[in-house]
Amino acid sequence: MLLMSISGWWEALGSTEQIYWGIAIISSAIFCVQLILSFSGVDAELEADLDGGDGLGLISFRSLIAFSTFFGWGGVAALIEGFTPAKALMIAFLCGFIAMMALAYMLARLFKMQESGTVDVFSAISKEADVYLAIPKGRGGKGKIHVNVEDKLMEFDAVSDGSLINTGAKVRVTDVLNDNVMLVTAIN
Repeated sequence: MLLMSISGWWEALGSTEQIYWGIAIISSAIFCVQLILSFSGVDAELEADLDGGDGLGLISFRSLIAFSTFFGWGGVAALIEGFTPAKALMIAFLCGFIAMMALAYMLARLFKMQESGTVDVFSAISKEADVYLAIPKGRGGKGKIHVNVEDKLMEFDAVSDGSLINTGAKVRVTDVLNDNVMLVTAIN
């Protein structure tokens, strides 16, 4: 019975209305599947940016579905409000374009919030550090220091060209050597 009423409703629509309703329903279904996959963490493997991934992601599968969904519903709403098919088409494109731009903007903002987790060890140069394990004189061995690098307290191996530097002393990082070993000098 329900199927017959849906079929009757569909047949009563004009061809323009059928196009907008078809786009809206199909795009909304795909959008819902994307949303469910996003919440389950599966969508990361499915997303493919067609623009190479270096822009706002305007031409990604996700943004095309957003465009199609809002294009369809914008067209349906415009036709229901009595706009001509030409005006409905303009409204539909405007709705789709705004949705695509908004999604691209939000995704760009989200990606900027991501943190790679890598630290630029060269930003430790000229920073003050605490000696954790004594540093032998004249690069005769390695000690350890604690230094704040990019708002993270990190531990590094350290050497010194000067005399022995005892545990608890303050030092200044002067260079980064091979394998992230810090060259330090004692602070008097």
